[in-house]
Amino acid sequence: MKSLLIFYLVVLNIFQIALTCTLSGEVNVLVINNLPSSTPPLKLHCASGDHELGFHTLKVNEQFSWKFCMGLRTLYFCHLWWGSKQKGFIVYKTRLFQKHFFYYFWAAKTDGIYLYHTDNATFYTQKIDWE
Repeated sequence: MKSLLIFYLVVLNIFQIALTCTLSGEVNVLVINNLPSSTPPLKLHCASGDHELGFHTLKVNEQFSWKFCMGLRTLYFCHLWWGSKQKGFIVYKTRLFQKHFFYYFWAAKTDGIYLYHTDNATFYTQKIDWE
């Protein structure tokens, strides 16, 4: 009886996780190092209030990515360091009653940080300047 109850709880938990993403959609975020090869590597730290994604060091053209189920209050941020330059910014935030995308590609370049999302753009747009 005890093992049946545990099995039931595990199945219920899996179903709840799958259903959550089915209803809200899965969001994919990618950060790529598009900096020149003769420069220091890109360092980054990303997290949300619920998920710590850790610190990472990216060589030229390397990327770091993750995916998650969108919630009503989902917010992810990253902090990037490149040599003496750095910047912290929000990479994803749920906004009610506004169109959202399922793919957010962020690229670090020499003059700033660019965003590309697959729904209506075919190129990266500069969104953030380095500090």
